[in-house]
Amino acid sequence: MNVMDLLKDQVGGALVKQASGFLGESESGTASAVSAILPSLMGSLISKGSDAKGAMGIMDMLSSGGHDGGMLSNLTGLLGGGESTNGLMSSGGHLINSLMGDSQGGLIDSIAGFAGIKQSSSSSLLKMAAPLVMSVIGKKVLGENMGVSGLMGLLSGQKDNVMSAMPSGFSAPSGLLGFADNIKSTVTETTSKVAGTATGAADTVVKEGKSGLGKLLPIILLVGAVLAALYFVRSCGGTGIDAVDNVSETVTNTADNAANTISNTVEGTVDAAVEGAEGAVNTVKGALSNISLPGGKEIKLAAGGFGATVYDYLKGDNSDLTKAFTFDGLEFETGSANLTGESNTQIGNLAAILEAYPNANVRIEGHTDNTGDAAGNKTLSLKRADAVKAAIVKAGIDAKRVETKGLGADKPVGDNKTEEGRAQNRRVEMYFTKR
Repeated sequence: MNVMDLLKDQVGGALVKQASGFLGESESGTASAVSAILPSLMGSLISKGSDAKGAMGIMDMLSSGGHDGGMLSNLTGLLGGGESTNGLMSSGGHLINSLMGDSQGGLIDSIAGFAGIKQSSSSSLLKMAAPLVMSVIGKKVLGENMGVSGLMGLLSGQKDNVMSAMPSGFSAPSGLLGFADNIKSTVTETTSKVAGTATGAADTVVKEGKSGLGKLLPIILLVGAVLAALYFVRSCGGTGIDAVDNVSETVTNTADNAANTISNTVEGTVDAAVEGAEGAVNTVKGALSNISLPGGKEIKLAAGGFGATVYDYLKGDNSDLTKAFTFDGLEFETGSANLTGESNTQIGNLAAILEAYPNANVRIEGHTDNTGDAAGNKTLSLKRADAVKAAIVKAGIDAKRVETKGLGADKPVGDNKTEEGRAQNRRVEMYFTKR
């Protein structure tokens, strides 16, 4: 049973048209929002129902709310306005609160930005859709007396379907699809396994003392296999741990074959082969480097990332004060200026770099896309810049060395007509005012 297919069958063009008219939104925008809402709601149910306690909570909601599938025969009537629609949204509001709590705000914002609709419309659609999703689930679970264990099995079996149904370009808020963390863990394990095998291949090269173009070829093939495998996993959106395991096995076998080929058939010099093997291992491991700063402090920076770019600028003789450095490791709670814990690493590295170069002063600039009120966007962008400054100062940098500025949507770098462009415009940048 594919619940996502059942939901798509229920929400046809006529229902989308009716909902768009009720909300005063375009049909295309409403359809885009619904395409993100349905898998998001299912993802939330899967995460909540992954243990017995959560599944019992869902079962209680199904039973007490009368979500037995009866409403599915009168969906158009429920969206006609008046008491029926108000009742539907009230029921949906209670469901959303129970399923998501405070995290619903992040989902509402994400859907509104993705579909180009008002946040109020995003919230209303979410409330309308929640009883629909619960009714489809309830019709199966309650109608067949499946019980808590049956509900857990049903939800668990929908993981791949939900990940596949997520529309391209939509980024679900962090933590919504909790079950996807397992896939992330498996990808990490796979990468480590491949890196280990590549290291073994390099050791074989050193021991055999063989080289030449023929020797480099297996290593190049190994790197290509690794990158292709990880790209495949990323492009699938994490749909299925089995696929990851298969990729792991395939790439590991490729690495072993490369080692055997090097050992048995290739002749030449050792140096070129060792260099190629080390390059393969560094590629797999992600190119994190230990950096020794002036003063002796050591930090780890990713090649090409924000921290490495800032460090390279300061250790060189570049005097360009118009160069923008875009943070790539900051995260804010949706719609707020509160930095999340994921931002600590980048803030700590930046503070260490600024401490090592005491003559350098900076300006932090906050930027938003053009969604929402212009004045509100400027306020939010300044608050976010101030939050970054506060974090840097807390890490030990003199406040006098850091200026802030909030520009809202005044300085776009991407096309605000597309989700990709809007994502590029929601950023925090740093400029040096003195170096």
